[in-house]
Amino acid sequence: MPNLNQFLVSGSMPPLPTPTPSQTMSHTMSSNYKRPIIFSDVDGTLVQYEDKEDDEDLDADEALKRSDFLDSLVSMPATSTGKVGYISPRTLELLCRIKEEYDGYVCLVSGARTSTLSQRAPFFVHEGRSAIDAFSSESGGRLFVNKNEVNDHGLFEELTFYGERHDLAPLSSLKAKLREANFVVDDRDYTHQFRLRRSKQENDAMKAAFDELLVKSETGVEGVSKTANLGCSDFFPSTSGKRSVGAFLTSKMRELNEISDTAGHKRRLCVFTCGDDDNDVELAKGDFVDFSIFPKKNGARVKAGEVEGLVQIEEGEKLNRFSFTGREVEDSSGRKAWEQLREDIYATERMLVAIIDEIEK
Repeated sequence: MPNLNQFLVSGSMPPLPTPTPSQTMSHTMSSNYKRPIIFSDVDGTLVQYEDKEDDEDLDADEALKRSDFLDSLVSMPATSTGKVGYISPRTLELLCRIKEEYDGYVCLVSGARTSTLSQRAPFFVHEGRSAIDAFSSESGGRLFVNKNEVNDHGLFEELTFYGERHDLAPLSSLKAKLREANFVVDDRDYTHQFRLRRSKQENDAMKAAFDELLVKSETGVEGVSKTANLGCSDFFPSTSGKRSVGAFLTSKMRELNEISDTAGHKRRLCVFTCGDDDNDVELAKGDFVDFSIFPKKNGARVKAGEVEGLVQIEEGEKLNRFSFTGREVEDSSGRKAWEQLREDIYATERMLVAIIDEIEK
């Protein structure tokens, strides 16, 4: 299959690869497999966190177990709020396997700042090979692709034409109105989004005003949408959003798949989304999506039943349209924070194994 990122950067059909005999054999063996496209959230999905406050009073044996487990993980650069996330080498290995063995495409889709994702992207590596093809920051407002056709994990280039599709004027107008109304607005390092945090509002009256704003489905400004994310409220152009960037990349992949059909590289595409919070639900419900998997059933809307038919799957079971592979939120009681982190890491790994099982069916 030709390289999608080359297609996006150049705007023209890249040259079809000339397979070696071994690659031809591999292609023949896997030709019946689906070609996966994965759109995954980062925090709480691929990258997990530990609540350190719960582990202040560990005894020596528990402290050693915790230390050994954390040492086995890959630590991500701290977020702008100082939180350190972890991803397992097994998770990175599975992502690379999906890319390499099944000719898959992996894109991170996050509400995080561009600066945060830019710092993290080079850490999505297994044995020197990149585990991701692209990342989209600021709730789908900006898109960066790995511009090297080989697995070079250090070179990500922004597709500026994608970001320029969004009209930022209504977003700026709403931001000014909220500031005039005495809301504390977080727009540091954002260009296509801004965020409101309840904890940052200066008094009880403004916290109450934030609560009222949070439950409203509309922003009051045409051309601006919002979503809940990690207890905050993110605002972005209506042409943006996680579903929008997913639909854009899927359409481009389908176009490339059709073009390359004459060379025998076409396989049925299968789109997976992975997430854990409210802002992942819209992407999960996209009509271009085949399967959506949540490693934890703890997003507020997910828990409330907004996603109908969400079922827990065990290893080896067939994926439902909406599935989760980890624990119910209530099941975390009694666990130490590092043990809860371990369960979440394992749930992420099970999520990727379930995707591979589905690819091979």
